[in-house]
Amino acid sequence: MSIFKKISFFCILIIGIKMFAQQTSIKNISVDASLPSNLIYEVVQDKIGYLWIATEKGLLMFDGDDFTQINQLKTTTLLVQNSIIYAGLENGLFIKNKSKEQFIKSKKVVKIVSFDDEIFVATTEGLYNLKQNNLQPIKINTTIDFSVINDLIFCKNAIYIASNKGLWIVDNLLKPKTINRIITKNIISLEKFQEKVIAATLQNGLFLIAGNAIEKEISTLKNITVVKKLKNEIWVTSKTDGIEVFVLPSFTFKQKINKYNSLPTNAINNVFKDNQNTTWLATNDGLYKISAINFLIEPNLKPTIYFENLQVNHQNRDAVLFDKNVKFLHADNNISITFKSVDISNPKKIRYRYQLADGFSPWSKNNTVQFANLSADNYKFQVQSKIANRKSAIKSFSFTVDAPFYKKAWFIFTVIISLLLIGYFSLDYYLRQLNKSHEKRIDTLKLQNRLLSLEQKALQLQMNPHFIFNVLNGIKALGNAGKINDLNSTISKFSVLLRGILQNSRKEEITLHEEIHLLKNYIELEQRMSSKNFTYSIHKSLNNIDANEILIPTMLLQPFVENCVQHAFQNNTLGQMTINFEVKHHFLNCTVIDNGIGILESKRRKENSNHTSVALKVSKERLHILSPKSAFSVKEIVTENEIKGTEVSFKIPLKTDY
Repeated sequence: MSIFKKISFFCILIIGIKMFAQQTSIKNISVDASLPSNLIYEVVQDKIGYLWIATEKGLLMFDGDDFTQINQLKTTTLLVQNSIIYAGLENGLFIKNKSKEQFIKSKKVVKIVSFDDEIFVATTEGLYNLKQNNLQPIKINTTIDFSVINDLIFCKNAIYIASNKGLWIVDNLLKPKTINRIITKNIISLEKFQEKVIAATLQNGLFLIAGNAIEKEISTLKNITVVKKLKNEIWVTSKTDGIEVFVLPSFTFKQKINKYNSLPTNAINNVFKDNQNTTWLATNDGLYKISAINFLIEPNLKPTIYFENLQVNHQNRDAVLFDKNVKFLHADNNISITFKSVDISNPKKIRYRYQLADGFSPWSKNNTVQFANLSADNYKFQVQSKIANRKSAIKSFSFTVDAPFYKKAWFIFTVIISLLLIGYFSLDYYLRQLNKSHEKRIDTLKLQNRLLSLEQKALQLQMNPHFIFNVLNGIKALGNAGKINDLNSTISKFSVLLRGILQNSRKEEITLHEEIHLLKNYIELEQRMSSKNFTYSIHKSLNNIDANEILIPTMLLQPFVENCVQHAFQNNTLGQMTINFEVKHHFLNCTVIDNGIGILESKRRKENSNHTSVALKVSKERLHILSPKSAFSVKEIVTENEIKGTEVSFKIPLKTDY
């Protein structure tokens, strides 16, 4: 190079340096500004706007105002993919997914890249694929598999692998069929430009690769650490010589940035340009921020707001922030939401407002809100941020706090059904018990009725021995006297009476006609055989009802007639007996009237003779059983203060066989 060219190059360099210094502002951030270490390896940015910084003493997150230390592990390389942070360590891979953190042990991680949703990890001993939280080695060939893999890039259906044993091109990483080495030198870093690959060597400059051939060589710094395309420029960083900048697409040299012009250090490890066009240098002397002095943010460039954290009852539930129709239990009604907008250049100017139900809150710096004891309802939480007059779009999160189980339709329905079932089974149990009680009572009544029936039948079969004796003696006397006709008549009546009593003893009821027929036989026999003279008459007033159609308990009136003959009449007077049957008001009224000595005198004589009429007592009980309204009565017939006889009356419900 001639002296003139050297002087010209030197003048251009001086002018470029002066112009760069006038147009930019360089700020150093070091341990004096809260960094844990000055040795910075790499800077990346996530979609929210946070800067993630790899340092010798751990991984940091920076929002433009505060540094948050994530861990204290030496971190050398970074990748942000789908809001997940992958950090390369000296002895493995660190993964941070919101509040969840994971460490996978491996060789020293040099580079982490993403392609088709797959994560590939370049280490000091080969290449790995991250699968199901495990690093699986990728087998390509023995040279690559045991090399230091410095970088990896995908371009035009091919994969370029930068290693300490050259630059390789393969058609497929997982199942390679074609493997070619393009350069044998130590390749440190790769960058893509117009479907071509820029390969940076450690000591031999840059190579522009098209396909599997070298298209161009570019001389540059020694001890290169990284090559980066920043907009329409290529930045080459060096461990010892600072930075060189080339203009694309011609690769024309633009300027040097080093300790001899604008930087305090030449040990540059990496370079990064953020979403606000600010350039960050990762150096051995801390973090450097290079900003354009006259750079103005577009007025239409709105900040972006993100949901950062969700806590329900003090438990992290970040995963549901991106779900639709989120439903929380009634007990999960204490909700805390953190949201964030990041502006690295103006962190202190960010303001927020939110609303849940009653309109937006005032603008404030607060980016966390808490809602305690939310009632069961549907909610839509909305939040917005602003920087100066630039407002973000409104971000929404809809959720439902479920009603308590005792207010849900299924529970109320279940309770109602349960109560109905309880009521039904209780009623059923009560009715069963009542039925059992009734059945027991009925059985008891049946037994009692059976006993009464048997007793009645026994009474029906029972006749006054004195009466039978008198009949038999009378029959004998008629025979001795030769009164054959009277004898035959008496025997006939007696046999009819006995036959009727025996036949009717098996019946509960007989017709009124049959009852009257038996009474006539009995009374006529009593007339013939008794020592007492009496007459009788039977009257019927049945409202045009045939006596054959009216039913009456068997031998119901016989005890009253017998009592009248035995105790009412005297031997020296003519007795008179009247029997009346009358149908009235759905009852059959029965009356036995005599002209005897009266009830009081009859009782006195019974007491003196110690006589007890069992048949009469049972008949009274039968009447009460037949009807509580039987209205049984016995009264004396008194005329002019003189007892003229006794009247026995009762009534039973009218019963017919039609």
